[in-house]
Amino acid sequence: MKASNNRWADFQERSVQFLDHPITQGGKIYALLSLVLIFLTVFQVALAAKNPSLVQQYSVIFVSVENLILFFFSVDLLLRLIVYRDKFKYLFSFYGFVDVVAVVPGLVGLFFPLADSTSWVRVLRIFRVGRVLRTVSTDGIFAGFNGQLMPYVAVAISFKALVLVLEEQQWWPEISDLGVVLGVVGFALAVLLGTKLRLVNSRMYSIEDAICRIVGALRLMRNEKSIRRELDNWAFMFEKTIHNPTKEDVAEMRLISDDLAAVFVRSSIGGPNIAGFTRDVAYVLHRVTGTVPPAYENFLRHVTFAYTTAIVLVVPGLTGFLTAILVVYILIGMYLLIDDMDRPLAYNESSFITANLEPLTVFNENNTLRDR
Repeated sequence: MKASNNRWADFQERSVQFLDHPITQGGKIYALLSLVLIFLTVFQVALAAKNPSLVQQYSVIFVSVENLILFFFSVDLLLRLIVYRDKFKYLFSFYGFVDVVAVVPGLVGLFFPLADSTSWVRVLRIFRVGRVLRTVSTDGIFAGFNGQLMPYVAVAISFKALVLVLEEQQWWPEISDLGVVLGVVGFALAVLLGTKLRLVNSRMYSIEDAICRIVGALRLMRNEKSIRRELDNWAFMFEKTIHNPTKEDVAEMRLISDDLAAVFVRSSIGGPNIAGFTRDVAYVLHRVTGTVPPAYENFLRHVTFAYTTAIVLVVPGLTGFLTAILVVYILIGMYLLIDDMDRPLAYNESSFITANLEPLTVFNENNTLRDR
């Protein structure tokens, strides 16, 4: 009996890992298939809203695909209810709500065909997009930039699919003649994004240049044996500080740099090389925690999301559906990339673009090898 319980517990653990944190090839394929079917659902809703004659003409294909998608998510929901230990917690969670709403209306439609033809059932299918958040957050699946951008794309296309359904209602307002306005706002947004890109790009490369000058000065000063140990300790602490720096670490590093300057004075070491070294160190420690002014950042964020929302709402039909995908991927993608560049020394898994500190790293590694 105990062995049976252990096997069941092991099956539960492996099943939960397969569903929520896939590490096997099969689990990753399952997560990818789930994502494809989610977006296929939204596309079907959009197509049914704007081209019902086409859906009617190929009704057998569309119904078969919808039933296949429904079967997939029904089995997925059933499996989760079987293997999850805390089933009620799952059902009353956000993802549990999404899974139930994505499945139950479709199952009702199988027994009551008239209900399946109503627009509200089609709208409820859009809730499947909520599963994208879980799919892209799984370990090893859709990591990196596309994984971070995917939820924005999913929300945009689901919102646009909802708009396409509402556009078929008589009370939905028709908005036109906004091409010039959207063009002007788009140009202004490009200027804002370009200005921030220039600022953050300049700061990142100026930090890299200062690091190279600091390492060059360290190589020269290390020839003075009387300060070699203090210099090596300072270089190690300096590299450690500017990796994912905090204001507290930077403040402490300034004090350590002041102590090193006192060592220079006691050792009668000075000259333009020391002056340039201390100036570059002060510059790097000043810039490592700097960011674009909050007022500019907030305004850029609001304009980006407002413009994207306007595109989703205003551009009609399937053209608007494709436009929403393209605009969100490009504009929101640019915003996220430039925002990531605004933290050039944030070395973590979610960082995409960081400053190159290889000269300092190599300097410290070589010194460690020499001292052995």
